[in-house]
Amino acid sequence: MTKTHLYQVLLFVFLMSALISCHHDNNSPTTPSQRSRLTYAALGASDAVGIGAFPFDQGYVYKIRDGLTDFAEVVDLSNFGVSGERIKYIEETELPSAIAADPDVVTLWAGPNDIIQGADAATFEARLGRIFARLRQETSAVVVMANVPDLTILPRFIISPDPDVTADRVNAYNRAIARQAAAYQIPLVDLYSGNYAANIDYVSIDGFHPSNKGHAKIAELYLEILRRLL
Repeated sequence: MTKTHLYQVLLFVFLMSALISCHHDNNSPTTPSQRSRLTYAALGASDAVGIGAFPFDQGYVYKIRDGLTDFAEVVDLSNFGVSGERIKYIEETELPSAIAADPDVVTLWAGPNDIIQGADAATFEARLGRIFARLRQETSAVVVMANVPDLTILPRFIISPDPDVTADRVNAYNRAIARQAAAYQIPLVDLYSGNYAANIDYVSIDGFHPSNKGHAKIAELYLEILRRLL
């Protein structure tokens, strides 16, 4: 065998070894798509329940669950959302249950019910900070939160204005959410700047909750972030 032929054989062996190595790396069980199981905990209120969608399992939480099947063979969803509840209930009741579930992913959407009920932004912010702190200290989950869309332009509040639902209060809540998210490095789904509340197709017949299209869009925005982090 000439030196040229020997060089060609050695080069071929090297290239084949590299290709085999890359193939193994891409199918390594440590990659997200190869996880056998992923636990997802959802915190929130009626939005998490799926109110506005028909049927409820077309809600954004369930669509996020379905999207997470790209990363695991089985996705275990624990949906702790309860209609009408506020940040106090999320902190005191939903959060401990979510932590006990040892989640890989946590989503949170809170604020609208607190605004409607007249709660001040400072109290909301304090509770949100404690929620983020516990999630960071007691879980290794990827956590994503959504801020508050412009409630003032929803049909419900155009038809029947609420003195607690003002642009100033929505902005105050979103500043509070942004501060705490930055402090704990929580990525945000920005429903306010996206002006999603202005799209009537995203609003259900009750003029407040997301429609099927709205829930689908919210899920898409969460999943855009989760796909980068998982």
